[in-house]
Amino acid sequence: MPWPSDYHEHAESTATPHAIEAEWTFTASSDGVHVVLPDGRMDLIVAFRGEDDCPVEDLRLLIVGPAQRWTGVPVARGDRFFGIRFRPGRGGACLGVESAALRDGGIFDNDVDDVLGAHAQSLRVAATPAALAVTIRGVARQRAASASELPSPVQRAIELVHVGGGRLGLEEVAVAVDMPERTLRRHLSHSLGLSFKAYSSVLRFQRTMRLLTRDDHPLSLVDAALEGGYSDQAHMTREFRRHGGFTPGARPPLVLIGMAFD
Repeated sequence: MPWPSDYHEHAESTATPHAIEAEWTFTASSDGVHVVLPDGRMDLIVAFRGEDDCPVEDLRLLIVGPAQRWTGVPVARGDRFFGIRFRPGRGGACLGVESAALRDGGIFDNDVDDVLGAHAQSLRVAATPAALAVTIRGVARQRAASASELPSPVQRAIELVHVGGGRLGLEEVAVAVDMPERTLRRHLSHSLGLSFKAYSSVLRFQRTMRLLTRDDHPLSLVDAALEGGYSDQAHMTREFRRHGGFTPGARPPLVLIGMAFD
C-alpha cells in the first residue's frame, strides 16, 4: 500500500532475531499531526533532532505498547524517529514489560531508563544519528536474543490468526494448535497484551486497509467488507471508526500502518 514518504522500513538481515519484525525511520518533512494506526505490536523508539553530520539533540526514549485504536502524533519539521517493531506477542518479553499494562499507551523518557537500565544509557550517550541507529539496533537484538520463547502452540496460534487476517474464531485456532480454548485465550492475552477478540479485530482492520489501498485493483467498499471478514459494510464502517477514527470511504492521505509479518 502507499506509504508516507517520511516513513521508511529497512530490510532485515539474516542476523536479525526472529522476535524483531522491522526496523524503521521517520523524519517529519513538515509540521502537523500524523495518524498512527494500530497494529497490535510493540515498538522501542528513540525520538530526536539533528542532521546526520550533527550531534543528537532533544533525545526522548519511548516504549509503545500494543494498540487497538489510532493515535495522533504531533510533529515538527525535522523531528526524527528510529524504531524497532517487535513481532506480535514478543515485545513484552524482549523489553521486560507487561504487554497489557502498555495497551493503547506506553512508557516514556525516564521511565524507560528504569525498564532498560544500561541499555537506555547507551542510547542516551550516542553522539550522532548514525551511532544512535547502530545502538538501538544492538539493544533490540541483545534483548531479543536473551528473551524467553513463546510456547510453540501459542506462537503457532498467533501465526494462524495473522494468516487468517483476523477472520478465524478462537475455537478453530484452539483446535488447530491442540490447546483448550480457555488456556489459549489466557496465553494470547498475556503475550499480545490484547484479547483474542481485540487482536483479531485489529488484524481485520489492517488487512482491509491494504485491500482498499493496494495499487493493483483496489476493492470496492462492499467487496472489501466481505473479503475483510465483516458481516456487512456498516460493520466495517464501525470498526474503521473505532480503530482508525475515519470511515473506509474517507481515509486520511497520510497514515502510518504496520506491515504484515512473515
